[in-house]
Parts: sequence; structure tokens; C-alpha cells
Amino acid sequence: MTTEPSRRRRPPRLRDVADLAGVSMKTVSNVVHGHPHVRPETRRRVQAAIDETGYRPQLAAQHLRTGSSGIVTLAVPSLTFGYFSDIAQHFIDRARELDRTVLLHTTSDGREQELEVFTGFKRRLGDGVIFNPLLIEEEIFSRYEEFPQPTVLIGEHVPDGALPRNADYVRIDNVRASADATSHLLATGRRRLAFVGALPPGPAPHPHGSAALRMTGFGQALDRHGIDPGTAPAPEVANWHRTDGRRAAHLLCAEHPEVDGIVCGNDELALGVLAGLRDRGRRVPQEVAVVGYDDSPDAPFAYPSLSSISPDKTFIARLALDMLAERIGGYEGPPRMVTAPHQLIVRDSTAAAD
Repeated sequence: MTTEPSRRRRPPRLRDVADLAGVSMKTVSNVVHGHPHVRPETRRRVQAAIDETGYRPQLAAQHLRTGSSGIVTLAVPSLTFGYFSDIAQHFIDRARELDRTVLLHTTSDGREQELEVFTGFKRRLGDGVIFNPLLIEEEIFSRYEEFPQPTVLIGEHVPDGALPRNADYVRIDNVRASADATSHLLATGRRRLAFVGALPPGPAPHPHGSAALRMTGFGQALDRHGIDPGTAPAPEVANWHRTDGRRAAHLLCAEHPEVDGIVCGNDELALGVLAGLRDRGRRVPQEVAVVGYDDSPDAPFAYPSLSSISPDKTFIARLALDMLAERIGGYEGPPRMVTAPHQLIVRDSTAAAD
């Protein structure tokens, strides 16, 4: 038995709304575009027809009419990292409140893709850009007086004092946050700490400017507690994925069995470290405490649940989008730089030593 394939339903058009409401297409257009000179009863009738047909105005027409598409681009290094996928959702949620749409773009292929974002994309789509760079050198920043579009930078890999004049910056204090995580382990009685997150010198597949900053915070906290940072093991990792953390944990167990606390560059590494310690029969937190960074969605469900530095992602998304909206709306003031707050979320992986 054969059935006749269902016919495709075409999208509703402006004429469909006009016919249903019993008005001209011009009147529908006036309602859609918010023109004030439409009688309330006519506006209600047209809106009811729009709701019934499911008509949506064309983006291109809106852009031509208002000069604004309602779209902003969020450019992040990679959505395979839990932090970036998590913060992307925060941006999407906040943009919805502002009646805007977020277009996601990743620069996972590296520096050339970041430069493409930096110089305005090959095909511009949207009114402005939220951009988290990792690989752009300081001299590149200083070479440009302004971005091709209103831009807000996020993250930590932006040189101080190098912002183009039409850009703002919502930063994270990685040094202080990592120092807080380290001080927490020391306060629980651990004294033989290691850092997992040091990248090898030279180019890497997905380098992170945050690596050096977080390792600096680790060293500063040790120094303040009278521990020579030079004595703390810091095995290099090729990247910041779980497999890298697992390998680092195996190495620490083999070469530095005395380690009783591990500060990780991000939660992905920390989750891998937890798995590696289990592989080697090391109990967390009884023998080794582990703290991560990013407070990823997986952190509360790890075994044991993972203590982690939690940047205020809601704050970052809200402030970055609000400042971008001001830039899109015509704000021409000097660059603004704001530091997002963070807190340490303490869970089972750093329970106090016996």
C-alpha cells in the first residue's frame, strides 16, 4: 500500500495576513514595523491574523528598514569545552530577554580564524560581535584603532590598554581565582601541591592564554604560604581535555606520589585527573584533593563531586550584551573594562584532610 506524500506547506506571506485580516498589505507592514498611525482595532485584527498564520517578517527587510538585524555573533574558541558551551547558553538566554538572536561561531581552527573575526568576517552577519580571543598577539591589537563592528571582548587573553576605541572588555581575573583555589587546598591541610594545566612552549593545537595566568596564581598562593613554587610539580599537558588530565594524573602518581593536592587549569582536566587517580587506586579526597576551574555542568555530578572556581557567567553574558547593545545603539565613549566576579564552589573533592 502506498500513500501520497504530503505536500510541503509554504511559509506564510504578508499577503496571507492581509487577506485574513481584511486589510491592505501596506497596513500589515505598518503593524509589523510598529508604525503609530494604525487604529487600535485594526492593529488587534492584524496581530490576530499574524498569530494565526505564524507569519514572521523577513530578516533582510527588517535590516534594510531599521539598519539593525537583531543578531549578534558570539565567537568562542570551541564548543567542545564545557565552559564555552555553558557560557554560550547564558548568552543565548540573555539575548532572548533583549529580543536579540545569537549566532554562534567557533575559531577552533586557530589563529587565522581569530584574525577573520578580528578583521570583520568575510561575510558580515549581525550588528555586533562578542569575541573570546586566545591567539591574537598584542601587536595586532595595537595595530587597529577600531573594530569593523561594535565589539565586546570576553575572557582573559586581551592585553591591558590595547582595546580598540569601539570595544569593551569583560575580563576574568585568572590569577586571583587560581590563587583562591590553591589557598583553599592549603587551608584543608594539603602542603604538597601540583598544578595540572601547564602547556608546552610553542604553538599547540588549542593554546589557552589562561594557562600561564592560572599557573601564576597557583605560584603566588604557594609563595604566600611559605612554599617554594619551584618545588611544585607541573606536568605539561598537550591540551586541556579530560584525556590530558588523566595522563597527567598517571604521571604524578608514578613520579610524585607524595602529592596530596592538585590544582587544575579547568574542569575538563580535573575530571580527567579524577579518573586517572581512580586508575591508580588513589582515593579522593582522602589521599589527594582536586580542584577545578569553570564550574562546568559536569562538576556536581563527578565522583566525587568536583570543587571548582565558578566565574559569574550570568554576569559576563548580561554585561557583555548590555554594553554591546549600547555600542550598537550609538554609544561612542572610551573603551570600558570590567572584571567579572568569581567564587569557589566547594564540593566533596576537597574535603579537609584527616
